[in-house]
Amino acid sequence: MERFKEQIASCFQLLEEKLGNGPISSWDTNDFGILSKAIHEETGTLLSVSTLKRLSGRVGYTSKPNKTTLNALAKYVGFEDWSAFANHCEGKVHKTKKEIKIRTTKNYLILFVLLGAALSLFVFFPFTKSTTTYDPNDFSFNVKSVGTGLPNSVIFKYDATPANDKAIIEIQQDWDERKRVLVSKNDSVSTSIYYHPGYFKSKLVVDGTIVKEKDVLIPTPDWVGVIETDSIPIYLDRLDYQTEDGLSIKADSLGKYGVDPRASRVPVGLYQIKDFGAFYTTDFEMTVSVRNDFKSGKSHCQTSQITLMHEDGPISIVLTDKGCVSDIMLYAFDRTIDGKKADLSNFGVDFTDFVSLQCISKDGILDILLDGISLFSFEVPETPKKILGLSVHFEGAGSVEKVELKNKNGIVYASTF
Repeated sequence: MERFKEQIASCFQLLEEKLGNGPISSWDTNDFGILSKAIHEETGTLLSVSTLKRLSGRVGYTSKPNKTTLNALAKYVGFEDWSAFANHCEGKVHKTKKEIKIRTTKNYLILFVLLGAALSLFVFFPFTKSTTTYDPNDFSFNVKSVGTGLPNSVIFKYDATPANDKAIIEIQQDWDERKRVLVSKNDSVSTSIYYHPGYFKSKLVVDGTIVKEKDVLIPTPDWVGVIETDSIPIYLDRLDYQTEDGLSIKADSLGKYGVDPRASRVPVGLYQIKDFGAFYTTDFEMTVSVRNDFKSGKSHCQTSQITLMHEDGPISIVLTDKGCVSDIMLYAFDRTIDGKKADLSNFGVDFTDFVSLQCISKDGILDILLDGISLFSFEVPETPKKILGLSVHFEGAGSVEKVELKNKNGIVYASTF
């Protein structure tokens, strides 16, 4: 294990050099989010922020990650796979020459798009399988949430008795490996707390093999405002975001929560998560009027992110000042449009006043419009996926004036601020 940690440390030295964001010891969650995105773009494997933190030594760990994770790290720093990198560390092979691209982007919103901890959403991480092959039909797994508030406890009922006597039985809350908890094969109930609203896929895991999955919907009773942190969000009092004219999180109101958006980057979010009924990705229209109200943030970019959540992940659009469009991205239906590699200048806006963002899905095309002007489109998969909520995030502060969701049958949801 000690030799493995030495190899991991050597790998992260190369990662640090390649990304160019300074020493890892000074990185924050935003930097790890940037690394996660960069690895995904280059290798096709998405590693969570929590995984990268643990492997970097910022958070303690006691076991080796799976082979897919190690291979992604090795490929990103120029090796064929982890074995090649390990051999290099032992002096058996030389590193393959490869141009190292320097990345300096500092967009905190990448974290929310790719991870979706509040928003959702999707399963990317294969796990090492045991030598025993299990039939998923031999196991049972069911979930039930306790209420509609936040945080929300979820009761997992399971039957893992068909597993071997020495089998390791775990329950995972969603995509995040940190949320795997050991349970006893001979027990039948386990409970967990969800701190973010959203749609998640929980898992029953036997010896590293996922044998059952169940959907978990953590709804909000209405709009909920939060200050996003590295771990548990800070829930805002309703009076700190609900106004007569709409929803508004003001920079000055964050002081009472011990947060100063002028001193550091502070992402704040507004969530409306619920089952809207027969409302699907193949036929919908969303209209949201937003404005970023904070002009003196640390990044000097006024940025807003609107995310629509469905069963297979998020549809996420980022708006910002015209001078900051290089750092934004769009995401929908497993397709990422990166402002580093595409012209997203039309998503640069003047937040002096509210801007109206629309997403219209019809006849297999999702059209994105800003103030009535079509900017971009995505192909929509034929299989309809249920839409289960939306969120609006700002850097520092921001306001929402209108939210409307509808389909061919009429209005599904309209804000009544």
